[in-house]
Amino acid sequence: MYIPDPPKQKKKIGRKILLAILIIWGISKIELPIFESNPPQIEIDKFEYWNLQKPINLTIYDESGIRDYEITMDNGDGELFKYDSKTFETPDHKKIELNITMPKEKKHSTYATIFVKATDFSNWHFFKGNKSEIQESYIVDRQKPIISIIAASYGIRRGGVAVVIFKVDDKRANSISDVYIETQKGKKFIPQPFFKEGGKYYISLLAWPINDISFKANIVAKDKAGNVATNFINLYLKEKQYRRSTIHLKDSFLSGKVSALAQRSEKSQETDSLTDYFKIVNEDIRKENEDLIYKITSQVDKYKLISDFKMYPFRPLKGYAPVASFGDHRKYYYDEEFVSEAFHMGLDLASIKHAPIILSNRGEIVFNEDNGVYGTTIIVSHGLGFYTLYSHCSSIRVQVGDLIDRGSTIANSGKTGLALGDHLHFGVYVQGIPVRPEEWMDKKWMKNNITDVIETAKKLIERN
Repeated sequence: MYIPDPPKQKKKIGRKILLAILIIWGISKIELPIFESNPPQIEIDKFEYWNLQKPINLTIYDESGIRDYEITMDNGDGELFKYDSKTFETPDHKKIELNITMPKEKKHSTYATIFVKATDFSNWHFFKGNKSEIQESYIVDRQKPIISIIAASYGIRRGGVAVVIFKVDDKRANSISDVYIETQKGKKFIPQPFFKEGGKYYISLLAWPINDISFKANIVAKDKAGNVATNFINLYLKEKQYRRSTIHLKDSFLSGKVSALAQRSEKSQETDSLTDYFKIVNEDIRKENEDLIYKITSQVDKYKLISDFKMYPFRPLKGYAPVASFGDHRKYYYDEEFVSEAFHMGLDLASIKHAPIILSNRGEIVFNEDNGVYGTTIIVSHGLGFYTLYSHCSSIRVQVGDLIDRGSTIANSGKTGLALGDHLHFGVYVQGIPVRPEEWMDKKWMKNNITDVIETAKKLIERN
């Protein structure tokens, strides 16, 4: 069959279309900015709950510049309203950052949805540019959690301990994001779930640091929407006066144990002064040692349910005599000149040489190493952020991770570290804070301030 040639005019049109396609294809391959094909990037905060107080961060970015954007919102009544829109004449705006808040005149429902559209300055899509659209929805929650104190110790002594049991309610199930107790100095005590599953009841020990003149603590509860509730813990504050001691340093002590311990610090290479050595040991090395103790004794299993906290009075040595008290503010002098100072954060007990150290309450061994001025040291966790410490040991009979029963011998007293004579430095810590061991050696104090409070709280919870 004979097919005639197409007219020349049609051939020319076809060639032009083909040429235009090839040009556009070629331009796309060399990726000229004016023909880039990447749509604008839109990023917006993603979270489940919104309390309408915290602004929602929105970022729009495009390498060829943003031509226009539009933000619309649904405040929960099903009707859209325009929140913001803008058109730019030049491609100078490559990145736009906005904080989105709900207009005060709009009624607030149970949810909010944000819609965002953006177009760039690219000539792609036949000069229309690239477009992006996103939407994000939030559950609106403006109600703060409700904190109710169920039971608490009547008072707390400076350097001492109290306990508090409380309940946190929120209108939405599983919406509590954080619960803690914060003091006026910024120390946070982490409570643990108490008595019943479900995450509503909490218990925590509190400690009043010896160096704080006053004590004030609030329970803080936050939900996933960012709502924050606080409740003041009303404790009767009992002042306690602690001993002040003046200690005159002797050459034999400085040239012996002090000099040996000072060699652990690089600062000791810069001096050969015995008093400088003492400052290094008493200030720098002691701080490192106490920082380590703080780190270990600050650990709390915030998810472990606490049903009871029954403790026996601590009696770490048989037939002991106290030789130094807790909270003693010691000032050291050499040839009548002041050298350094420190607080003694434990109770020194002595009996016979290498006396057996007995664990008075079941616990887990979490540390058993040398710790500078404290010498060979054991730290035991008894739960609820409560720890006991045994220092200057001559020998150790336990390993880290061991669960040791009440009445077991864990070590022997000694004079390791910065100890002159054989004794035990016995320390008690609540979430990193050193507290008076004497309270935990007093059966009546423990009953009135800890055990009875916990039992009262359990009865009140059972009634509800």
